[in-house]
Amino acid sequence: MRIDVEDDRSLEMASPKSVSRDEGSIARSLSEPTAFTDLESFLAGKRKILVAINDHTRPTPTGIVLGSLDLEGKEVTTIVGTGTHRSPCREELAWLLGGQSPPYGGKILVHDSRDYNSQKFVGRTSRGTELLFSRHLFEADGIIVVGSVEPHYFAGFTGGRKFLMPGLAGFRSIERNHALALDEGARVLALDGNPVHEDFMEALDIFDRYDDIFSVQLVLNAEHEVCYSSSGHVTRSFMEAVERAKDVYVTKVEEKADIVISVAKPPMDLDLYQSQKAIDNVKLALKDGGILILVSGCIDGVGDRGFYDLLASGRDISKKTSGGYRFGIHKAAKIAELLKRANIWAVTNLPQDLLKAISIRPYVDVQTALNDATKLKGKDSRIQIVFDGGLTVPVPKQ
Repeated sequence: MRIDVEDDRSLEMASPKSVSRDEGSIARSLSEPTAFTDLESFLAGKRKILVAINDHTRPTPTGIVLGSLDLEGKEVTTIVGTGTHRSPCREELAWLLGGQSPPYGGKILVHDSRDYNSQKFVGRTSRGTELLFSRHLFEADGIIVVGSVEPHYFAGFTGGRKFLMPGLAGFRSIERNHALALDEGARVLALDGNPVHEDFMEALDIFDRYDDIFSVQLVLNAEHEVCYSSSGHVTRSFMEAVERAKDVYVTKVEEKADIVISVAKPPMDLDLYQSQKAIDNVKLALKDGGILILVSGCIDGVGDRGFYDLLASGRDISKKTSGGYRFGIHKAAKIAELLKRANIWAVTNLPQDLLKAISIRPYVDVQTALNDATKLKGKDSRIQIVFDGGLTVPVPKQ
């Protein structure tokens, strides 16, 4: 969509930093991983290999990595870590695999978090999270994890440890973990003191198969191309990628804006549930009383209804929500918190009444929304456009 902005209007644009594509970094990281000699030495003596990959809601170009894995002579199963998300359709699965099947062949599975018969209980974290993980993890001699690291609005960052939980965990495990997102420490870019991240890490410790896990973690540029790869130990490769992800996705802006237009790029524009990341990631750059305009196709509609129904109920949703945690409260609470100090408008394909029911003003085009916003905020209002709000975190210098 094209928008016109007056010449004298204060306008600032933000997106992931311009970084050159470097697909060769995948091969380099596979040959010089952390904690292992190389991938070949990791695979030595292991017959059954489980390759755990992200689902279709992440921009990870998984197929490129799969094409770099030499798994000849191994019994390989590839499993899609969906967490609580829906299963990918045929086209989405082909995109994930880089074709109708992985280049190394083998079985393809899609995790179902609600199928408890396919899961194994391994204990509880100190925060009371019941740990149920896919049985396929325990049947494999070696596990290869493929992911990407981006900012995450309550886990700090995606990637690494998330392959296990929520990726291949049971719904009850994920629900209990996500209840920790209501804590003030659960926020974008934060790992230290973040209870969600710390619960992930404790779950990984209890799983206790570090020597059997080989991780490949990517960082992507603004075009969702590979610009960095870190391989080897699941935790060390993740932390190395986190440092590079900060360089790419955290952008300094001059000051907070009166109007922020945040674009949810594919695949985070699938539904409102996923697009919420493009709301939360940019809130640091929005003035109190400002207007945030979400731009997202939402071709799958609302997505998980839990958070939407809570917002539509008219209940006072806060971090002190009583009556026990229900899945989706964390997203509802984040939106409700922002609505207390700012306005949220949205340009989507969703029915207008559906958005109005959760106090989001609907629009069918960006220009009309921007025109109305500038009338309300005045001619001296500052505008900021975030071109990839699901990944970019604009942080004001002031």
